[in-house]
Amino acid sequence: MSDRTIGILGLGIFGSSVLAALAKHDINIIAIDDHEELINQFEPVLVRGVVGDITDEELLLSAGIDTCDTVVVATGENLESSVLAVMHCKDLGVPTVIAKVKSHTAKKVLEKIGADSVISPEYEMGRSLAQTILFHNSVDVFQLDKNVSIVEMKIPASWVGQSLSQLNLRGRYNLNILGFRKYENAPLDVQFGPEDLLQSDTSIMAIINNQYLDNLANLNE
Repeated sequence: MSDRTIGILGLGIFGSSVLAALAKHDINIIAIDDHEELINQFEPVLVRGVVGDITDEELLLSAGIDTCDTVVVATGENLESSVLAVMHCKDLGVPTVIAKVKSHTAKKVLEKIGADSVISPEYEMGRSLAQTILFHNSVDVFQLDKNVSIVEMKIPASWVGQSLSQLNLRGRYNLNILGFRKYENAPLDVQFGPEDLLQSDTSIMAIINNQYLDNLANLNE
């Protein structure tokens, strides 16, 4: 039995997706939704499933939300419901509360009343799609936060045969190198020096400030 307990409030498309992904791991999951058929659907993977109103603090307490390490407030349609759910979770002592929102205004409100993280799936998917279009699928971008990303990309032909010191990737592109892969899905090689020559068909992984991402768009053209 896992010693981690995650609560999910609301089992719409987003909440159900989060639950299904978490259910593949050794994690205790508590779910609350006002639709009995959704609770029944996920009952086999839940330690507790409760049909009810996520804005009812007594119901949250009786469901064991106060025992959760993290709670995802997965309903973003009604701001009032999200506000009350976040406030109740924090009042119950939940260390980390993550809330879904649909607007920038809602994001600001939930941050002010104590949400530890506020996400907009539509915005994140839109940004991811834009990056895919921008980089022609040649650069994988993993957002760490609003300021920093990890990127993985094939070494451009113009870099092959040159060393890191010659290329000055930190100065020119704000790339802080983490390592290299000699082929797809190969282990990341973190043993490298500034004078090592870059090889063709090799991938590079690096940390970059998001404001410099656009500088990578044309590297592989």
